[in-house]
Amino acid sequence: MTIGRIPSIEGGIQPTLLDAKGDLIAATAADTPARLAVGATNGHALVVDSSTATGLKYAAVGKVLQVVYADYSTAVAVTNNTFTDTGLSATITPTASNTKVLVLASLNGVNVSQQGNRMSVRLVGGGSTLTTFGDYFGYTASGGEIIGESISLNFLHTHGTASAITYKLQFMNPANNGTAVRVQFTNTHTSFITLLEVAA
Repeated sequence: MTIGRIPSIEGGIQPTLLDAKGDLIAATAADTPARLAVGATNGHALVVDSSTATGLKYAAVGKVLQVVYADYSTAVAVTNNTFTDTGLSATITPTASNTKVLVLASLNGVNVSQQGNRMSVRLVGGGSTLTTFGDYFGYTASGGEIIGESISLNFLHTHGTASAITYKLQFMNPANNGTAVRVQFTNTHTSFITLLEVAA
């Protein structure tokens, strides 16, 4: 009886194909095995990616990659229907082009100072309008004013870039009547914005 290593069957997978802990065997084509090196980052998972040789890759999945926060508390007023910066903005540089950015914002100290006034707000990201909301926010049909209210927003942005993106909120008075609508009213209210980069 012969004792020792079992000879390889011709065409079989050779043990030398694997050379590091965690390596996997994957196919690059029919009957064509290849080594898939273990991911270099803890917490990454194996995902399908048809652009790679094996159709697989290690990537961050379903987790928050970074958080950026900013606030602003200086009063800003606008009297017409031209969108104007509220002063609230934040910039984030995505770690990859296939992630997403979740924008959470609260515009506080909203003041609509007279009957017929109202406010429209929009979110701008990377120089483009992402969403517009609140065309009739604060509208009063019978006089009086609204002070100290809040407008909140959450928006998931599929950005497609690994370059810095600046997000900001802008507002206007759609009534265009020459009287002011305000945010961060009298410098006593603070608005805030939080950007969360989320893995694809």
